[in-house]
Amino acid sequence: MTQHWTENSTRLKLLVGGMTTLLVIGLILLVIGIARTSKELSNQSAQLAARMGDVAVALAPGDNLIDLTADNGRLYLAIRHANGRQAVIVLDAVTGVRLGRLRLESGP
Repeated sequence: MTQHWTENSTRLKLLVGGMTTLLVIGLILLVIGIARTSKELSNQSAQLAARMGDVAVALAPGDNLIDLTADNGRLYLAIRHANGRQAVIVLDAVTGVRLGRLRLESGP
């Protein structure tokens, strides 16, 4: 009976060791994947900045930039005008071309 118990113990130790090895390899591959993805994203953002160059966005005197958001290749600039009204200017992130303006108005 002792021999049977030691055979099972040895098999369990081998099984746990194999599973631990697979877990460590999986974690290493996960870290490598995250590093590659972050490198690709930083390269893409650098290329985007290089292609866009300097783009002038005209604001009227007294206008203030409240917020800037980027999504799906577009830049959204939240502007507060001197008269207190607000608007969102939409720009193409690659070319800097103004795609439109959303005027925020209060209802009756």
